[in-house]
Amino acid sequence: MLADMFAIVIGLWHMQRIRSFDIAKGIAILAVILGHSAIESNLCIPHRAAQVAISFCFSFHMPLFFILAGYFMHPERAFRWVKESRQLLCTYAVTTLCVLVGVTCMATLHHESRALALQTWGMTALYGNGDVSNLTLWPVGFRIGAIWFLLAMFWARLLLHFFAKLPHTVFWVAACFVFGYISSRYVCLPWSVQSGMCAVAFLYLGYLAKKYDVLGRVKRIPYIWVAALLIWIIDVVSFGGMSMAMNDYGLHPVLAVVGSMAGTLCVIGVSQLLDHMFLGGGAQ
Repeated sequence: MLADMFAIVIGLWHMQRIRSFDIAKGIAILAVILGHSAIESNLCIPHRAAQVAISFCFSFHMPLFFILAGYFMHPERAFRWVKESRQLLCTYAVTTLCVLVGVTCMATLHHESRALALQTWGMTALYGNGDVSNLTLWPVGFRIGAIWFLLAMFWARLLLHFFAKLPHTVFWVAACFVFGYISSRYVCLPWSVQSGMCAVAFLYLGYLAKKYDVLGRVKRIPYIWVAALLIWIIDVVSFGGMSMAMNDYGLHPVLAVVGSMAGTLCVIGVSQLLDHMFLGGGAQ
Protein backbone atom coordinates (compact mmCIF):
# COMPACT_ATOMS: atom_id res chain seq x y z
CA MET A 1 0.00 0.00 0.00
CA LEU A 2 2.76 2.48 0.90
CA ALA A 3 4.57 1.65 -2.34
CA ASP A 4 1.38 2.32 -4.27
CA MET A 5 0.93 5.66 -2.52
CA PHE A 6 4.52 6.56 -3.35
CA ALA A 7 3.77 5.91 -7.01
CA ILE A 8 0.72 8.15 -6.84
CA VAL A 9 2.74 10.95 -5.28
CA ILE A 10 5.37 10.62 -8.01
CA GLY A 11 2.62 10.71 -10.62
CA LEU A 12 1.36 14.02 -9.21
CA TRP A 13 4.82 15.48 -8.65
CA HIS A 14 4.78 17.58 -11.82
CA MET A 15 1.89 19.73 -10.64
CA GLN A 16 2.48 23.28 -9.46
CA ARG A 17 2.88 23.68 -5.72
CA ILE A 18 0.18 25.21 -3.55
CA ARG A 19 0.93 24.31 0.04
CA SER A 20 -2.68 23.90 1.14
CA PHE A 21 -3.23 21.57 -1.82
CA ASP A 22 -0.21 19.54 -0.76
CA ILE A 23 -1.74 19.25 2.70
CA ALA A 24 -5.06 18.18 1.15
CA LYS A 25 -3.29 15.51 -0.90
CA GLY A 26 -1.53 14.33 2.24
CA ILE A 27 -4.89 14.02 3.99
CA ALA A 28 -6.24 12.08 1.00
CA ILE A 29 -3.26 9.70 1.04
CA LEU A 30 -3.87 9.03 4.73
CA ALA A 31 -7.55 8.48 3.91
CA VAL A 32 -6.60 5.90 1.26
CA ILE A 33 -4.49 4.00 3.77
CA LEU A 34 -7.11 4.28 6.52
CA GLY A 35 -9.95 3.31 4.19
CA HIS A 36 -8.27 0.17 2.90
CA SER A 37 -7.12 -0.77 6.39
CA ALA A 38 -10.71 -0.37 7.60
CA ILE A 39 -11.90 -2.69 4.82
CA GLU A 40 -9.50 -5.40 5.93
CA SER A 41 -10.42 -4.85 9.58
CA ASN A 42 -14.13 -4.99 8.79
CA LEU A 43 -13.68 -8.27 6.93
CA CYS A 44 -12.02 -9.83 9.97
CA ILE A 45 -14.18 -8.30 12.69
CA PRO A 46 -17.17 -6.28 11.43
CA HIS A 47 -17.45 -3.09 13.43
CA ARG A 48 -19.40 0.14 13.08
CA ALA A 49 -16.25 2.25 13.47
CA ALA A 50 -14.63 0.51 10.50
CA GLN A 51 -17.76 1.03 8.40
CA VAL A 52 -17.83 4.74 9.26
CA ALA A 53 -14.14 5.04 8.36
CA ILE A 54 -14.81 3.37 5.00
CA SER A 55 -17.74 5.68 4.26
CA PHE A 56 -15.76 8.76 5.23
CA CYS A 57 -12.54 7.92 3.39
CA PHE A 58 -14.02 6.59 0.17
CA SER A 59 -16.43 9.50 -0.11
CA PHE A 60 -13.67 11.87 -1.19
CA HIS A 61 -10.10 10.56 -1.38
CA MET A 62 -9.68 9.58 -5.05
CA PRO A 63 -11.93 12.34 -6.49
CA LEU A 64 -9.79 14.85 -4.60
CA PHE A 65 -6.65 13.73 -6.44
CA PHE A 66 -8.30 14.14 -9.83
CA ILE A 67 -9.96 17.46 -8.99
CA LEU A 68 -6.68 18.95 -7.78
CA ALA A 69 -4.88 17.61 -10.84
CA GLY A 70 -7.48 19.27 -13.05
CA TYR A 71 -6.96 22.56 -11.21
CA PHE A 72 -3.53 22.87 -12.80
CA MET A 73 -4.43 21.62 -16.26
CA HIS A 74 -4.42 23.64 -19.47
CA PRO A 75 -6.46 21.36 -21.74
CA GLU A 76 -6.67 24.02 -24.43
CA ARG A 77 -2.98 23.41 -25.10
CA ALA A 78 -1.53 20.49 -27.05
CA PHE A 79 -1.29 17.20 -25.18
CA ARG A 80 2.33 16.57 -24.19
CA TRP A 81 2.68 12.90 -25.05
CA VAL A 82 6.29 12.50 -23.97
CA LYS A 83 5.92 14.24 -20.62
CA GLU A 84 2.61 12.59 -19.71
CA SER A 85 3.88 9.15 -20.73
CA ARG A 86 7.08 9.56 -18.77
CA GLN A 87 5.41 10.80 -15.60
CA LEU A 88 2.42 8.44 -15.58
CA LEU A 89 2.97 5.41 -17.81
CA CYS A 90 6.67 5.02 -17.05
CA THR A 91 5.98 5.38 -13.33
CA TYR A 92 3.38 2.63 -13.66
CA ALA A 93 5.82 0.40 -15.55
CA VAL A 94 8.61 0.91 -13.01
CA THR A 95 6.28 0.25 -10.09
CA THR A 96 4.89 -2.93 -11.64
CA LEU A 97 8.45 -4.08 -12.29
CA CYS A 98 9.14 -3.64 -8.58
CA VAL A 99 5.99 -5.63 -7.82
CA LEU A 100 7.16 -8.47 -10.08
CA VAL A 101 10.56 -8.51 -8.39
CA GLY A 102 8.85 -8.56 -5.01
CA VAL A 103 6.49 -11.45 -5.80
CA THR A 104 9.39 -13.41 -7.28
CA CYS A 105 11.34 -12.97 -4.05
CA MET A 106 8.31 -13.97 -1.97
CA ALA A 107 7.74 -17.06 -4.11
CA THR A 108 11.37 -18.04 -3.60
CA LEU A 109 11.16 -17.57 0.17
CA HIS A 110 7.99 -19.67 0.35
CA HIS A 111 9.38 -22.34 -2.00
CA GLU A 112 6.62 -21.68 -4.52
CA SER A 113 6.75 -21.53 -8.30
CA ARG A 114 8.46 -18.34 -9.43
CA ALA A 115 7.22 -18.90 -12.98
CA LEU A 116 3.61 -19.12 -11.80
CA ALA A 117 3.98 -16.02 -9.64
CA LEU A 118 5.49 -14.06 -12.53
CA GLN A 119 2.81 -15.25 -14.94
CA THR A 120 -0.06 -14.43 -12.58
CA TRP A 121 1.19 -11.03 -11.53
CA GLY A 122 2.49 -10.27 -15.02
CA MET A 123 -1.04 -10.66 -16.38
CA THR A 124 -2.33 -8.53 -13.51
CA ALA A 125 0.17 -5.78 -14.29
CA LEU A 126 -0.64 -6.00 -17.99
CA TYR A 127 -4.36 -5.60 -17.34
CA GLY A 128 -3.83 -2.67 -14.97
CA ASN A 129 -7.06 -3.11 -13.04
CA GLY A 130 -7.64 -1.50 -9.66
CA ASP A 131 -9.70 -4.40 -8.34
CA VAL A 132 -10.68 -7.97 -9.13
CA SER A 133 -13.59 -8.33 -11.56
CA ASN A 134 -15.38 -11.20 -13.28
CA LEU A 135 -16.00 -8.96 -16.30
CA THR A 136 -12.41 -8.81 -17.57
CA LEU A 137 -11.61 -9.82 -21.16
CA TRP A 138 -9.43 -12.63 -19.86
CA PRO A 139 -9.02 -14.14 -16.39
CA VAL A 140 -7.08 -11.90 -14.02
CA GLY A 141 -6.43 -13.35 -10.60
CA PHE A 142 -5.30 -10.28 -8.69
CA ARG A 143 -5.61 -6.51 -8.67
CA ILE A 144 -2.68 -4.24 -9.36
CA GLY A 145 -3.67 -1.98 -6.47
CA ALA A 146 -3.66 1.79 -6.13
CA ILE A 147 -1.41 2.41 -9.13
CA TRP A 148 -4.45 1.97 -11.40
CA PHE A 149 -4.64 5.69 -10.65
CA LEU A 150 -1.65 6.39 -12.90
CA LEU A 151 -3.26 4.73 -15.92
CA ALA A 152 -6.63 6.35 -15.26
CA MET A 153 -4.97 9.75 -14.89
CA PHE A 154 -3.24 9.33 -18.25
CA TRP A 155 -6.50 8.50 -20.05
CA ALA A 156 -8.43 11.23 -18.24
CA ARG A 157 -5.88 13.90 -19.12
CA LEU A 158 -5.73 12.73 -22.73
CA LEU A 159 -9.53 12.76 -23.05
CA LEU A 160 -9.92 16.18 -21.46
CA HIS A 161 -7.35 17.65 -23.84
CA PHE A 162 -9.37 16.20 -26.70
CA PHE A 163 -12.78 17.33 -25.41
CA ALA A 164 -11.55 20.85 -24.61
CA LYS A 165 -11.01 21.46 -28.30
CA LEU A 166 -14.58 20.47 -29.18
CA PRO A 167 -17.65 22.69 -28.91
CA HIS A 168 -19.84 22.03 -25.86
CA THR A 169 -17.02 20.48 -23.84
CA VAL A 170 -19.26 19.88 -20.83
CA PHE A 171 -21.52 17.67 -22.94
CA TRP A 172 -18.64 15.48 -24.10
CA VAL A 173 -17.24 15.20 -20.58
CA ALA A 174 -20.65 14.17 -19.22
CA ALA A 175 -21.19 11.71 -22.07
CA CYS A 176 -17.76 10.21 -21.46
CA PHE A 177 -18.56 9.73 -17.77
CA VAL A 178 -21.90 8.09 -18.54
CA PHE A 179 -20.41 5.80 -21.18
CA GLY A 180 -17.55 4.76 -18.91
CA TYR A 181 -19.94 4.16 -16.02
CA ILE A 182 -22.54 2.16 -17.97
CA SER A 183 -20.08 0.14 -20.04
CA SER A 184 -18.26 -1.00 -16.90
CA ARG A 185 -21.46 -2.77 -15.84
CA TYR A 186 -20.98 -5.16 -18.78
CA VAL A 187 -17.24 -5.39 -19.39
CA CYS A 188 -14.09 -4.37 -17.55
CA LEU A 189 -11.59 -3.09 -20.10
CA PRO A 190 -7.83 -3.24 -19.47
CA TRP A 191 -5.52 -0.38 -18.51
CA SER A 192 -8.19 1.33 -16.37
CA VAL A 193 -9.64 2.96 -19.48
CA GLN A 194 -13.17 3.18 -18.08
CA SER A 195 -11.93 4.57 -14.79
CA GLY A 196 -10.17 7.27 -16.78
CA MET A 197 -13.35 7.96 -18.75
CA CYS A 198 -15.22 8.69 -15.53
CA ALA A 199 -12.28 10.49 -13.94
CA VAL A 200 -12.25 13.05 -16.76
CA ALA A 201 -15.32 14.62 -15.14
CA PHE A 202 -13.39 15.26 -11.92
CA LEU A 203 -10.44 16.68 -13.85
CA TYR A 204 -12.84 19.00 -15.64
CA LEU A 205 -14.38 20.11 -12.35
CA GLY A 206 -10.92 21.03 -11.09
CA TYR A 207 -10.19 22.92 -14.30
CA LEU A 208 -13.47 24.86 -14.00
CA ALA A 209 -12.77 25.59 -10.33
CA LYS A 210 -9.54 27.32 -11.33
CA LYS A 211 -11.07 29.05 -14.36
CA TYR A 212 -13.96 30.55 -12.38
CA ASP A 213 -12.02 31.12 -9.14
CA VAL A 214 -14.31 28.92 -7.05
CA LEU A 215 -12.04 29.11 -4.00
CA GLY A 216 -12.09 32.89 -4.18
CA ARG A 217 -15.87 32.89 -4.36
CA VAL A 218 -16.08 30.57 -1.37
CA LYS A 219 -13.91 32.94 0.65
CA ARG A 220 -16.25 35.79 -0.19
CA ILE A 221 -19.36 33.70 0.56
CA PRO A 222 -18.41 31.57 3.60
CA TYR A 223 -21.88 30.02 3.82
CA ILE A 224 -20.81 27.78 0.93
CA TRP A 225 -18.55 25.94 3.39
CA VAL A 226 -21.60 25.13 5.52
CA ALA A 227 -23.57 23.89 2.52
CA ALA A 228 -20.63 21.76 1.36
CA LEU A 229 -20.21 20.26 4.82
CA LEU A 230 -23.91 19.37 5.04
CA ILE A 231 -23.85 17.72 1.61
CA TRP A 232 -20.73 15.78 2.55
CA ILE A 233 -22.30 14.59 5.81
CA ILE A 234 -25.40 13.43 3.94
CA ASP A 235 -23.18 11.58 1.47
CA VAL A 236 -21.22 9.86 4.24
CA VAL A 237 -24.35 8.92 6.20
CA SER A 238 -26.07 7.62 3.05
CA PHE A 239 -22.90 6.00 1.71
CA GLY A 240 -23.73 3.10 -0.56
CA GLY A 241 -20.24 2.36 -1.83
CA MET A 242 -17.83 4.18 -4.11
CA SER A 243 -14.79 2.91 -5.97
CA MET A 244 -13.38 4.93 -8.84
CA ALA A 245 -11.09 2.00 -9.60
CA MET A 246 -14.14 -0.10 -10.51
CA ASN A 247 -16.42 2.75 -11.63
CA ASP A 248 -18.73 1.88 -8.76
CA TYR A 249 -20.55 4.95 -7.49
CA GLY A 250 -22.81 3.03 -5.15
CA LEU A 251 -26.55 3.11 -4.68
CA HIS A 252 -26.72 6.89 -5.11
CA PRO A 253 -24.29 7.78 -7.92
CA VAL A 254 -25.37 11.42 -8.23
CA LEU A 255 -25.03 11.95 -4.47
CA ALA A 256 -21.67 10.15 -4.56
CA VAL A 257 -20.31 12.54 -7.20
CA VAL A 258 -21.76 15.68 -5.61
CA GLY A 259 -20.71 14.50 -2.16
CA SER A 260 -17.15 13.88 -3.33
CA MET A 261 -17.04 17.44 -4.69
CA ALA A 262 -18.33 18.79 -1.37
CA GLY A 263 -15.90 16.60 0.56
CA THR A 264 -12.99 17.81 -1.56
CA LEU A 265 -13.97 21.43 -0.93
CA CYS A 266 -14.17 20.79 2.82
CA VAL A 267 -10.79 19.06 2.91
CA ILE A 268 -9.24 21.96 1.00
CA GLY A 269 -10.80 24.35 3.52
CA VAL A 270 -9.35 22.37 6.43
CA SER A 271 -5.99 22.30 4.64
CA GLN A 272 -6.04 26.07 4.17
CA LEU A 273 -6.83 26.47 7.86
CA LEU A 274 -3.95 24.18 8.86
CA ASP A 275 -1.62 26.02 6.51
CA HIS A 276 -2.62 29.36 8.01
CA MET A 277 -2.38 28.16 11.62
CA PHE A 278 0.88 26.24 11.49
CA LEU A 279 2.75 27.25 8.33
CA GLY A 280 1.84 30.89 7.90
CA GLY A 281 -0.27 30.48 4.73
CA GLY A 282 0.80 31.24 1.18
CA ALA A 283 2.04 29.08 -1.69
CA GLN A 284 5.33 27.48 -2.49
